Amino acid sequence: MIRLHYIDNLRWISILLLFPFHTAFIFCAGWYGYYVQSDQPSAAAHLLTVTVEPWIMPLLFCIAGMSMRFALQKRTPLEYLRERARRLLVPFIAGVVLVCPVIAFYALKFHTGYTGSLPGAFAHFFSSAWPDRYPYGMTGDFSVDHLWFIISLFIFSVVTLGVILIWRRAGSRPFGPGSAGLPVIILLFVPVWLLNDAGASVTGYSLPAYFAIFLIGYSLLAADGIQELLEKNLAWLLAAWIILTAGVMWIYGILLGHGEVFWGSSAAFVLTGWTGVLAIMGAGRHCLDTGTPLTTRLHAASYPVYILHQAILVAVAYYVLLMAGIPPVLQYAAIVLFSIILTFTCYEILKRIPGMRLLFGIAGMQEKTP
Repeated sequence: MIRLHYIDNLRWISILLLFPFHTAFIFCAGWYGYYVQSDQPSAAAHLLTVTVEPWIMPLLFCIAGMSMRFALQKRTPLEYLRERARRLLVPFIAGVVLVCPVIAFYALKFHTGYTGSLPGAFAHFFSSAWPDRYPYGMTGDFSVDHLWFIISLFIFSVVTLGVILIWRRAGSRPFGPGSAGLPVIILLFVPVWLLNDAGASVTGYSLPAYFAIFLIGYSLLAADGIQELLEKNLAWLLAAWIILTAGVMWIYGILLGHGEVFWGSSAAFVLTGWTGVLAIMGAGRHCLDTGTPLTTRLHAASYPVYILHQAILVAVAYYVLLMAGIPPVLQYAAIVLFSIILTFTCYEILKRIPGMRLLFGIAGMQEKTP
């Protein structure tokens, strides 16, 4: 089986992009909420969020669905299930216990003026997880924070595997992409949009909508013919994505002040995001389908970096915002730069500590990042 380097490269590039993307939330006003918040909101930061938010998580779920298809070509279902439990469920639990309380500590300090200790914040974090309380992680209460993505991947993988096994037992033929053309692929945004009202929204989409994207990645976009089709129509997809982003997300959402219209139920938001996913997939296949020692290292680091990045970014931002007199643009740059450096430093330390590789999803030399 030929390794698709562009899938690996798109994954680590997307996760690196989370550093400037999440930092932008700190400098957004209005309905945006974050663990720490600047009192100097920036239109440029808002512009970055509405540019990236429609497509970044759908792209990661789509890649995960494709990766499941590739993994099942070389693993038995039982091997795959064990690997998912080890690579997703274990790091999720470790992250909730070790990473999320650190985020809550700084959120508690920032939003409530908490002056207690880190162990005290840990105690508050877990005590707020009782069923009779509504957790709101942005202010220091219990939340799985960014790790919702990891537990969602685990659930989606298990459910999809069950459906596949039932399908096979029934003697049905495997689903194939057939002769799906570009209009059909673009119109797949419709079921995602229709599912977007089913449940709470996370980064603009509901969990059922993300599951639909995961299944589309598994059943359709993993096919060579569909990947070739996206690359062949790259220019059209890029043009459509740019027009939708500039016309809908920037002009209507920013200049005319209708940003909140697009989160949760807007067909325009979902269409913009889905077109972005298709354009990025086509561009990745065209430009990024090569592997180097550096890209291999970045790919191996991308998963543990995802687990660690939010806590380190929030901690860095908390202290940077305390420094009065620094222009917001320099605060933004400092948060992004130091968060990246410290996160990769933590990763390099953790991978050398026995037992930490398992807890933080750090792959061995022969393993692949999920």
